Amino acid sequence: MPETAKLIRDRDLEPSWVLKRAREPGFQRSLTTWVGGPEGYVNTHVKESARSRVIAGGLMRMAVGNRQPGVHVHSVTEIYIILKGEVESYDGVGRTHRAGPFDCLYIPAGVPHAVRAIGNEDLELIWIHDGIERHDVSVYLDGDGPFPSESEVVLIPYRDLRPGQRLSSGGDWSLSWVAGPDGTTNFNPGIAEPNPIIAMGMTAVPQGGAFAPHTRTGAALSIVLQGDGEVRINATATGIGSLDGVYHPAADPTGIANMSDQPLYVMWVDEGTAPTAG
Repeated sequence: MPETAKLIRDRDLEPSWVLKRAREPGFQRSLTTWVGGPEGYVNTHVKESARSRVIAGGLMRMAVGNRQPGVHVHSVTEIYIILKGEVESYDGVGRTHRAGPFDCLYIPAGVPHAVRAIGNEDLELIWIHDGIERHDVSVYLDGDGPFPSESEVVLIPYRDLRPGQRLSSGGDWSLSWVAGPDGTTNFNPGIAEPNPIIAMGMTAVPQGGAFAPHTRTGAALSIVLQGDGEVRINATATGIGSLDGVYHPAADPTGIANMSDQPLYVMWVDEGTAPTAG
């Protein structure tokens, strides 16, 4: 784990097509990874990404009309945040959800699931795992099923989270898709899905403000979803833009300043501890 924050730029992550049937018409999709496990674990960009023993996360791009083949099952919880386009999610017994920008699909470990890109715009979807998973542990299930499970996919609509919670007089606000251990870092009680390992949400920062990672004892991943910012790493300030990520080691105070005249939207994932907002 790095002693200082690590910047992972989207432009340095060449899209990977290693997923099952990813180059076939009807199933075309690519992956990138901001943070993941070491060699042998789920991580499409071992050289460029940050390394974690707790989480993995990246971006999936899929053209309209394509889908994941069959359904698949992970040994860890998988969380999808839709950035662009729309998806229809489906599971092993025929339940479906329709999700659009900033909606969240929460998929507990062991639940068969998949998505298809629908609507009129190509799909961009962030995926987060609440654990690192070895290659070939996830299983693809082909055929009509049914493939039952003890849990099911949960939809957390963005409209139910707005307007979030205002944090200061400066105009910034946050929302939570996933509540951390014991309900900590939860700006949307009763709506955010509880998780024993990670907390996950989004903060909007107005012009002239700065996003600081939440008070925590574990590491964290921050991803710029919209706007232009500046981050200082090893005493050097550098610009950071859409889909760039920063991996903050435990107790690292590195923040992202808003350098534009538009709101800066930052998604955050606090890992492995019971963090508190602050």
